[in-house]
Amino acid sequence: MRRLTKISMYTIAFDVPTKTLTIVTEGFWSLATTAAFSAELLARGTAARLYHGRFVVLADLRKAAIQPLKVVDALEAMMPKALKVTSAPIAALVASHLAKLQTERYLKAENCRTFLDIDEAKAWLAGDSHAA
Repeated sequence: MRRLTKISMYTIAFDVPTKTLTIVTEGFWSLATTAAFSAELLARGTAARLYHGRFVVLADLRKAAIQPLKVVDALEAMMPKALKVTSAPIAALVASHLAKLQTERYLKAENCRTFLDIDEAKAWLAGDSHAA
């Protein structure tokens, strides 16, 4: 079963068969968007863990803009909570080296990696032992 939620600048979907939480972001975010995203991500991630166990995350950020510092700071502040929801791999997919540098500022835990290539990201996630 796949559930989708779309609130302006992001989509969060959980795919039960693959145990993958997929995030797609786009555009230039405000603090309000970041706060709504963080709250929904933590709630959906917690529900996924409770109902389905360990899961991986694929965050497709290729359509997102380079974000303002206050947005990056807010995402960085949210990450310790997100890392309590899953210790499985979290792969971010970005469109440029500049976006990769920005993403690596807040995705810096051992289970987080940022990629420029979708196939590399999926291969890294597939190497996890979470599979059903």
